[in-house]
Amino acid sequence: LERMKRVTDRLRRISASLLDFARLRRETMEPLELRPLIDEAWHLVAIDEKAGDVTLRIEVPSDVRVCGNAGRLVQVFVNLLRNALIAVPAGHGEIAVRAQAAELDGRSAVRITVEDNGPGIPPEILPEVFDAFVSDRLDAKGTGLGLTVAQGIVHQHGGEIRAYNREQGGAALEVVLPAPQEESMP
Repeated sequence: LERMKRVTDRLRRISASLLDFARLRRETMEPLELRPLIDEAWHLVAIDEKAGDVTLRIEVPSDVRVCGNAGRLVQVFVNLLRNALIAVPAGHGEIAVRAQAAELDGRSAVRITVEDNGPGIPPEILPEVFDAFVSDRLDAKGTGLGLTVAQGIVHQHGGEIRAYNREQGGAALEVVLPAPQEESMP
């Protein structure tokens, strides 16, 4: 019941957030611990029964911080983790989330990478993966808006997002977000 309540609250916030996104209203940006954002996103995605058969590795130190809006960033990570969960093979799927120091426009930043061991992004879709309604899934699991919304949120945070296929197989989505100005990641 608690998980259902969190999902319901999350859906309410997503609806409000989509309206805010459409209006391009600025959200409050503040220093945030990254790990709890990713943990919350996974808890929301893990409602899918497939999540129990997936190995998730979160390699994000507890002291890593970014500058942003918590609700909006959870939405980004829900979209990335949900796409990874859908892509990985049933029974032996693997998803890894990593964070490392980066630089963005001459400032300290954090690079967050979500990797999976799925089939990767089809080459013909990869250049357009952030465009609205682009999806290679013909099922009911997606609208083709998740990455478009994620890109918009990341850009509103002054960050960057990109997608690529890993050499060893699977896809990777990489988000670079500004670190709080008074600190940098070790």
